[in-house]
Amino acid sequence: MKKLIFVSCGQQTDEEKSLGIRVKKAIDSTSGFEAYFAQSVQDLDSLSQNIFEALSKCSGAIIFLHNRGKVLDLSGKEWGYRSSVWVNQEIAILSYRRHIEAQKIPILIFKDEKVNLEGAMTALIGNPFPLKEASSVLEQIKTWLTESEFLPCLDEEFNRKWEQISDVTQRFLSCLMDEGGEKVNEVVIRECLKFKFNLSNNQASRAILDARWDFNRTNLVRFGPNPEALYEFSLNPIWGFHIRRAIAKWRENKGGFN
Repeated sequence: MKKLIFVSCGQQTDEEKSLGIRVKKAIDSTSGFEAYFAQSVQDLDSLSQNIFEALSKCSGAIIFLHNRGKVLDLSGKEWGYRSSVWVNQEIAILSYRRHIEAQKIPILIFKDEKVNLEGAMTALIGNPFPLKEASSVLEQIKTWLTESEFLPCLDEEFNRKWEQISDVTQRFLSCLMDEGGEKVNEVVIRECLKFKFNLSNNQASRAILDARWDFNRTNLVRFGPNPEALYEFSLNPIWGFHIRRAIAKWRENKGGFN
């Protein structure tokens, strides 16, 4: 499966749109990679959903910090020039992913010479390259793609894990999500299984044991005893997005909870 590269590029001008499209084409034409560029999304109603999904599973990102105008401080003194607010939000999401997953996500940044770094950018961005003509940018991107070490495709790895768990464990995950997904006591899970899936107390207890076995093998969920000697369960943050998406599809196929 190809590695996904998230492209965050401005679209206020024809020049910016053209650059984003050319970058996408350059990535798509490189073996083993495909690009996500929001301009290519046709369904406007799901635009934000598509962006969040791409940010959650991309193996790397290319960021363009275009000049979005002069900013004044509270005293009226010139602070500097700011880049896109939307791009800043995408950078913050990538920064959060790096923190939660404790893995490096290669990021290539091009910055207009006037733009000041702020917020999450000051912590996430190392040495942005100057934003020059498109031909120079494309050459740097091709070099970056060949020289960087990218994360494996999480979709492919998750699908392998998902195929290892039973339908009972999928029911367990459904209950775990409904109860918040973090530090959920086994008693709460047991009651949820009994109520939503019409299981007896013994059946629900057995389901928890089977799920623990599946989680030992897949690491989809982290668990351990609490001070009361009962188990607590939390979604593994690395797989949280994938689990929620898979359970949503599973529920749809099952016609609800059952």
